[in-house]
Amino acid sequence: MTNPNYGYDDGMLVSVINATNTGIGQMRNLNNSVMSLAGALPSVNNSTSGVKLAGLLSDWNQNYSKIISELEQLNGKASGLLQSNRNVETETSSAPK
Repeated sequence: MTNPNYGYDDGMLVSVINATNTGIGQMRNLNNSVMSLAGALPSVNNSTSGVKLAGLLSDWNQNYSKIISELEQLNGKASGLLQSNRNVETETSSAPK
C-alpha cells in the first residue's frame, strides 16, 4: 500500500534499501583495494608522481567517507519511510469499519 503522504510503496523502498546496501558493500570492497595500494605506495614510489598520487588517495578517502555516509543516510530514510508505510497499513487495517 502507498502512504499518500510520501508516495513511495513498500516495493520501491525495499529496492532502495537493497540497492544502498549493495552499493555500500561494493564501495567498502573497492576502498579495501585502494587502501591496500595506498599502504604500499610510500615504499615503491617516493617521487613527485608518488606524492601526487598520495594526494589523490587522500581525496579518495574523503570522498569515500562522504559517499558511505550519504548512502547510509539514504538507507536510513528509506527504512524509516518503509516503517511508516507499514505502520499506516497496520493502523488502517485495524481501524473499525
